[in-house]
Amino acid sequence: MSKPFLSLLSLSLLLFASACLATRSEFDRLNQCQLDNINALEPDHRVESEAGLTETWNPNNPELKCAGVSLIRRTIDPNGLHLPSFSPSPQLIFIIQGKGVLGLSLPGCPETYEEPRSSQSRQGSRQPQGDSHQKIRRFRKGDIIAIPSGIPYWTYNHGDEPLVAISLLDTSNIANQLDSTPRVFYLGGNPETEFPETQEEQQGRHRQKHSYPVGRRSGHHQQEEESEEQNEGNSVLSGFSSEFLAQTFNTEEDTAKRLRSPRDERSQIVRVEGGLRIINPKGKEEEEKEQSHSHSHREEKEEEEEEEEDEEEKQRSEERKNGLEETICSAKIRENIADAARADLYNPRAGRISTANSLTLPVLRYLRLSAEYVRLYRNGIYAPHWNINANSLLYVIRGEGRVRIVNCQGNTVFDNKVRKGQLVVVPQNFVVAEQAGEEEGLEYVVFKTNDRAAVSHVQQVFRATPSEVLANAFGLRQRQVTELKLSGNRGPLVHPRSQSQSH
Repeated sequence: MSKPFLSLLSLSLLLFASACLATRSEFDRLNQCQLDNINALEPDHRVESEAGLTETWNPNNPELKCAGVSLIRRTIDPNGLHLPSFSPSPQLIFIIQGKGVLGLSLPGCPETYEEPRSSQSRQGSRQPQGDSHQKIRRFRKGDIIAIPSGIPYWTYNHGDEPLVAISLLDTSNIANQLDSTPRVFYLGGNPETEFPETQEEQQGRHRQKHSYPVGRRSGHHQQEEESEEQNEGNSVLSGFSSEFLAQTFNTEEDTAKRLRSPRDERSQIVRVEGGLRIINPKGKEEEEKEQSHSHSHREEKEEEEEEEEDEEEKQRSEERKNGLEETICSAKIRENIADAARADLYNPRAGRISTANSLTLPVLRYLRLSAEYVRLYRNGIYAPHWNINANSLLYVIRGEGRVRIVNCQGNTVFDNKVRKGQLVVVPQNFVVAEQAGEEEGLEYVVFKTNDRAAVSHVQQVFRATPSEVLANAFGLRQRQVTELKLSGNRGPLVHPRSQSQSH
């Protein structure tokens, strides 16, 4: 009996120690949110490419460490192609400006777009088979796009103006089995480091790494040459020798050398001369050209509604063993939340709010992320509120205004004007309020670290609380309580003039 007892005791102690370590790790992460002061953040690093610009925020900022996220802002010139890349962290992308196409390479999913099969030539020889690939997604200004962890994607700007997008990487997401360091893996090209603050040490190890084993017969000299070759380039294929890649992909060595891109100076966004030719239904191209017309707009809305209905049907079979084919391959990854007709909350004097979560975009359930679009008109106020179950990151798209944030001690940790391009982190349960400026409105997007982020408004709490409780809590007279609960705007979007007129 002693041995089983000791084994059980050892197992219990091991589980207890693991739980303590997990609790300690979680405590250390949450302890990052002991913020006495919050700052409006701007990008700390920029990488200029042949056809665009990549800007990143230092992930070591206390505010970003509290939220457990990192951010990237990319500007892609017309005919610019952001090379295929993937990250262990799920991504949520908001399109600030422009339009384009995006391709995902989903494992196990079929290639559904095909060119006509090759035919016999006059001499009877067989021509090369046409191209085939997975579905291409079009997107435009105001779209929110979900990218699952580890899934490679590429982006192309087919418009006439620069494409600007802000991307959130949820480095603390459960899908990321690595540490909280933001990582972007490129399949090709020679990209520059996007987060130098956290990747300098990794690059040092990369320069010192050994070559891929080539066998004893290759000799020491060849191993040195292979090692030098593999130290060139920054894509994942750069770490393999040309000889090995040629064997792997059954291609000529010259092709394999190009796959490694050791001396490509174009960086991560390259220019496509003459435009990108991809297989896409003609009807989609015509619809894209006519998106500004009301008829095409109605058709697009109907198509989106049909897609949402289809997704709801697919979600019912979510727990099946073949869930990958049922949900991921055909999943809708895009939703436009800047469209005025899409607003969830609206005050014609103050502004509007739209939300994208796992109820409206089911793929967000896997990412455990959501987003909110807010457009405040001049002097418009988004009354005090807090996120019940999520940290949030407010990124200013355009305009200017004022943001106020209060912590649990009642201390104001942020009370400043914000402008286009700035980022403000609002920790979970910190109470926040926004107001647009007098000269122009305030437009911003909020990323949230929960797929069903819930918001509570102070006004709503007052209306839901009995009058006697409010009277005793704040020392108010009955008339004051009635005024507090019933007068003025009944929603979270407020215009000061509306309030003054109500008195």
